[in-house]
Formats: sequence, C-alpha cells, structure tokens
Amino acid sequence: MTLTVEQKEFFWENGYLPYHRVLSAEELDALRRRSEDIISGKVGHVPPRYIQFEAKFRDGLPVDVEPLDAVRKMTQLCYFDDEYERAARKPEIVDVIEELLGPNIKLYTDQLMMKPRYHGTVTDWHQDSMAWHQFAPQGHISCWVALDDATVENGCMTVIPGSHKWGPIASEYKERFLSNPLVKEPVPVELPAGSCMFHHGLNFHRTGANSTPNRRRGLALHYIRAETMYLGIEDEEARMLTECEKPRGEFRFMLIRGQEFPGRV
Repeated sequence: MTLTVEQKEFFWENGYLPYHRVLSAEELDALRRRSEDIISGKVGHVPPRYIQFEAKFRDGLPVDVEPLDAVRKMTQLCYFDDEYERAARKPEIVDVIEELLGPNIKLYTDQLMMKPRYHGTVTDWHQDSMAWHQFAPQGHISCWVALDDATVENGCMTVIPGSHKWGPIASEYKERFLSNPLVKEPVPVELPAGSCMFHHGLNFHRTGANSTPNRRRGLALHYIRAETMYLGIEDEEARMLTECEKPRGEFRFMLIRGQEFPGRV
C-alpha cells in the first residue's frame, strides 16, 4: 500500500494531500534543463502554441528580460517530450493515483506552470474540473510536482480544505461561495523541489505572485479514470488539442496504467 489509511482519509476529507519527494536530483535537473531548452529554442519538438507568455509579454519581450522569465506556462509536454512523459508515468506518482482513482488511469493533460521570477502573476481561485466540463464524472486528480522550491513568497499552491465536497461552483457564484462562513480558511502548501501534492479536481486552489529572484516551476499532471465519459470539446483551448499530432501515433488521452474502454476516454 502506497498511502496510509490516515493519508487516504486526509485526502478525501480535505481534497488535497501534501506528499513526499517523487523526483530525484537527476530527474529534477533533466526536467529543468528541458524546460529551458524548449523556451530558448535549443529544441523545437514542442509546438509554439503550447507555450504561453505572461500577459505583459505577449506583444513582445523587452531586451532586459530572459524568455525563461516571461513564460507563464507550457502544456501538453508529456505528449511531445520523453522526459516529461517519464515523469507522468513514474510509479511513485501513479501508485498514489491508482489508490485514489482505481487501476485504469489516463492522462488528460499536463501544465508546466512557470511562475517566472519577478514577473510571475497570480492565478485566482478556481476548480480545475470547471474548465474540463466535457468529462463525466468529474473525478480528476492532479499531482502537482515542485521543480523548484515552492514557498509563500514565490507563489506556492494555496488550497481550501474540503471545498471539493461542495461540487462544481459556476463562476457567477464563486465569490458568494468563497465568502460563505462554512468555507474553511485557505492553507498554503509549501513544497521543497522534487516533492509533490495531490488534489481533487473540484478542490478550490490558487497561486500567488512571484516577485522574488527565485523561479517557481511546478508540473501539474492531470489524471482521469479510463472509464470516464467524453462529452465533446466546447472551448477554444480544448479544440486546439485535437490538432495535436502525438509522437508514436498515440491516442489523445494517454493510457498510463490499466486498460481502455470502448466509447470512453
């Protein structure tokens, strides 16, 4: 058993679980270098449409700002890059996902949240599953792996314990929900590089700004049950995913463990 009874109870009660180290020093170095090589253009296997700059830099990059300090996030890296795919398949991560989701696991997507030094901006309160409403049921579980030390000062993850139990909250009701006295106080989750946290797709979370001289890269790996129903793509970002030609001819939802099911993801 990967998780203790107490850890499982904590996750289902609170909607998140801080966890121990899952990446070695060598793996951390490899993933950091690869992110830098992609952004600098040393390698070109990740299409530019999956690299998003901070809003202030989308019209151009000042000469005194490094590209690495201007990128907000990169997505779909696991579908193009072997280093990131290996991270998504690591037993140290997937064993936990299996205990929480079951034996048949697919990767929906990944996001390397860069939170660049000096320029990393706030990501406001949200539930991941509300952006992924084309799936039923909404039982996603994410593993957020710190590639750099994540602190309150440089924008670590902050969660609202138990918020996943309230179900999907539409955007027009979010502020009302967050101000409800029954909602628990937010908890910042600081993580040393190489360690991770798991969180439910309906858990409310945010990240702060990064005005420090320290980068705060975090790899978010989003897993779903292979039995999940796919209801169709509605938003522009999701439509772009259908254009993604995967290496080795893989199906758009990467099978991580277990089996696939006809008519499901």
